[in-house]
Amino acid sequence: MTSRDPSRSTPPRPPPPRALPSPPRVDHWPPAIRSAALLTGTLVRSGPGVRPVSWPDTAKTRCAALGGLLTDRYAAAEQTAAWIWGASRSPGRAVRLITLRSRAPAQFEHLELRGLAEISQFRLRDGDIAEIDAYSVTSRSRTVYDLLRSPEPLTQARLVAARLLMLTDPGIAAEAVERASSASPGERTRVAQRLPAHEDDPRTPRTARGVSS
Repeated sequence: MTSRDPSRSTPPRPPPPRALPSPPRVDHWPPAIRSAALLTGTLVRSGPGVRPVSWPDTAKTRCAALGGLLTDRYAAAEQTAAWIWGASRSPGRAVRLITLRSRAPAQFEHLELRGLAEISQFRLRDGDIAEIDAYSVTSRSRTVYDLLRSPEPLTQARLVAARLLMLTDPGIAAEAVERASSASPGERTRVAQRLPAHEDDPRTPRTARGVSS
């Protein structure tokens, strides 16, 4: 009886995948250089910011495009978070941020960023914040809940964003209902009224679901 060479029967293990490098931030570039890079196609628009054209449009690059807005004291929320997760084409009319510690400062580092963001303070649970590279963003489930409970109109963009995020995890809808059970009456009502709309096909006419334009 011949012995088998274990090196021939066991295939070598593949090397672990290499972590992708962090996208470069360009918000510190002088405005004139950024404008020139946009004209030549070196930079392209990404939400309210820009990204190098050589970098793919991923969650990491969308975070980096927010640059001086998404600092370590903030997390992206609501439609801005949905945009980072790839569930919305736009981060919204204003970048929505929430504070992670203490109160928000009166201004941002760069004067040109003023007026681009709306900052709120949310009561958070464990698991509500996800880390993407060096940036913070509300988790997919928390993002859906914030879209549903928000007093803002449920636009088509917010509807589709919430529905796409719910498709990533079948437990998100149940978690939204559970969260709403201990929320204020207004939030509880909005979630109860809007959640069925997210379960419909977004191609259904908006008038049939009470979705705002």
